[in-house]
Amino acid sequence: MITARAWQAVRRVFSALWLALRWTARGWWWLTASVFFYGVLSLMGHDLLSVVILFSVPAWNLTQAFWAVFSPMTYEPLLGGPLRRFSWRRHVRRNWLDLAIACGLASAVVLDRRVVPRLLRVRARGNTLRVRVRARAGQTLDDLRRAVPAIETALEAESSTSQRVRPRVLDIVLTMADLLDQPLYASIPQVVDPHGVDLGRNQDGSRWRLTLRGRQTLVVGCSGSGKGSVFWGIAGNLAPAVEARLVRLWGIDLKGGIEIGMGDGVFHRVATDEDQAVEALRDLLAVVDRRQRLMYGRTRDFEPMPGDPVHVLMIDELAVLTAYASKKVQSEASDLLRRILTQGRALGVVVAAFVQDPRKETVGMRGLFTQTVALRLRSASETTMVLGEGMADVAPAHQISPAHPGTGYVVADDGHVERVRADFWEDTFIRMVADTYPAPDRHLPELASPQVDEAPTSAPEDDENVAPVDVSSGAASANTGAARPAGNEPAPRPRKPRTPRAAHQPAGSGARGE
Repeated sequence: MITARAWQAVRRVFSALWLALRWTARGWWWLTASVFFYGVLSLMGHDLLSVVILFSVPAWNLTQAFWAVFSPMTYEPLLGGPLRRFSWRRHVRRNWLDLAIACGLASAVVLDRRVVPRLLRVRARGNTLRVRVRARAGQTLDDLRRAVPAIETALEAESSTSQRVRPRVLDIVLTMADLLDQPLYASIPQVVDPHGVDLGRNQDGSRWRLTLRGRQTLVVGCSGSGKGSVFWGIAGNLAPAVEARLVRLWGIDLKGGIEIGMGDGVFHRVATDEDQAVEALRDLLAVVDRRQRLMYGRTRDFEPMPGDPVHVLMIDELAVLTAYASKKVQSEASDLLRRILTQGRALGVVVAAFVQDPRKETVGMRGLFTQTVALRLRSASETTMVLGEGMADVAPAHQISPAHPGTGYVVADDGHVERVRADFWEDTFIRMVADTYPAPDRHLPELASPQVDEAPTSAPEDDENVAPVDVSSGAASANTGAARPAGNEPAPRPRKPRTPRAAHQPAGSGARGE
């Protein structure tokens, strides 16, 4: 009986053979050249050399295919990646004129290369191809941007973006192979950095780093879009800095603490109801006011030190606090949060908030956040709300597949759009990180003093503290019991009930009755 390991080896062998056959058929011109040299060398009497040349191409493809199938981790960086990037660059350079004509950047009847946008540079890195183009006379950068989707389709790329370099020069960034289709699991954080975190990957395979210093971050995504991966990517990667007393995490989760409860040990303070949330915001604003007084006239840039940390407020589902809470809590919490957002950035007090609904009615302070991450959204209008006008086509967050949670778009300060995916954080891994890097200065809520339900059994010693009782009105009410006189004075004598009056009869009634 064939074991599972043997069956897997057989499948790999057949996959390698099929891959070698495909590569050999695709490189037919190499095969034709080897047959030609085989014939020439055979006529010259070099039989052995002719056989070697004839089978060189299939042997090379077979070796390459077995290497790719059985050891992809070594094949990709050493041979597969460089060969693939070389073919991309060569294809664009050789076919740029036909590509520009086909994509509407030049007229097909004009054969002069000077009227075609000039190809300045073609570079490939990882799975990304960057094509730098200079617009010809009469063209604008918007004309080049409109042709980017057509170029993406012609080159069979997975996605495309564009970035302005300087006047008349545009970079077309093509993702030739999607590296974000498979999720990566988060690893144990070891870097102590209070200014930023590595959350996942960019579309070119490089690490996605989110800067927190001097930024207020808003993460928007519908249910199931992967906001939890971004939430714990920030909190978990800041855990080493929390243990080093360089960062202090504050958490607000008004959904009963379901999210924060997985690793609340890394947080300095956690609020799970409306009263706790408002109190936490008051205390955090007090930190802002205190640092304003300390930094006045000394410095404009806060630098964290052990014991004087960066305060990071993380709010899971912001709308529950600012739109769905009671009116009093909404008003006070929104006012406190606005002051923290506008005054805290330069003082080392930053906010990372997460929300599903980006409308102004839900998040009225949306414009106070300085950087936004758009995960999967419901419509193109929501993408425009989150990322700005014209971004629905450049960063189509509403087209992200539900099968790719944690995938989203980030717009940099220079307008460059990056497609990213956050690493996945499992529940057990979250608890392990919280146990490894516990917060050294946990805030413990004050316990309310117990209330005494029963009245004191002994009478007060000081007669002056006893309230006077008005005895002129008779018995006291039933709720308070009978009134007692103060001191040693005798109790007043109860009043004798008054005899009821006889019934009044009018004069002469007897005579009339008779």
